[in-house]
Parts: sequence; C-alpha cells; structure tokens
Amino acid sequence: MNSNRVEEIAALRAQKKLDRAAEEEANLAKAEAEKKAHEASMARIAKKMARIAAEQSGEPAPVAEEPVAEEPVAEEPVAEEPVVEKPKPVAKKKAAKKKAAKKKAAKKAAAKTKSKPRGRPKGSKNR
Repeated sequence: MNSNRVEEIAALRAQKKLDRAAEEEANLAKAEAEKKAHEASMARIAKKMARIAAEQSGEPAPVAEEPVAEEPVAEEPVAEEPVVEKPKPVAKKKAAKKKAAKKKAAKKAAAKTKSKPRGRPKGSKNR
C-alpha cells in the first residue's frame, strides 16, 4: 500500500471515532430529554390521581400552588347605547345544484357512448 492510502484510512478511522462520540452524546441528550418528559408526565398523573382520590373520599381537592399574578385592569366607561349586531347574510346554495346537474349530465353522456355487449346474453336459454 502506498502512504497516501494509509493516511486516508487513518483519517477515516479518526473521523468515525468522532462521529461515534457525537452520536453517543446525541443519544444521551435524547435519553435525558425523554426521562425529563416522563418524569413530568408521571408528576401530572400523580397530581390527577391525588385529586381523584380526594374527590372519592369526600375531602376537598388539594389546591395547586401556582402564583397567580393579578394586574389591575382599568375599566373603560361603558356607553349606554345598546349595540345591535346585524345578522350576517346567508349564502344561497345554488352552486351545489349546478354541480349535481353537471354530474348527472356527465353520467348520461358516458352512458350514451357505451358500446353494446357482444355475444350471447347471460341467462339466455338459446344455446
């Protein structure tokens, strides 16, 4: 073998080693993400099961501890005039009838162009 070929093989082996390491890191990251998602899912299920158990035993359901930020909302003065909404016009369905008529016309045209069957008709006693 020539020296160029040996160098190419060594470079390919090194590249494969790097690729395998990168793939392993990606697989570990994916597994970690799946584990976190599974843990979050199990936490939601546990919370629901606790709520269901509390409802069945007659105890009040545990309240989730999530801070709710309330912002003061400035109310606008309401006009005393009643707002009347106009009914939207209903679209007519004439287009559907035209499509049906076109389909029927196409079927009739196709039926007219059919050729007559040749040979003895089925079920005939004439042998």
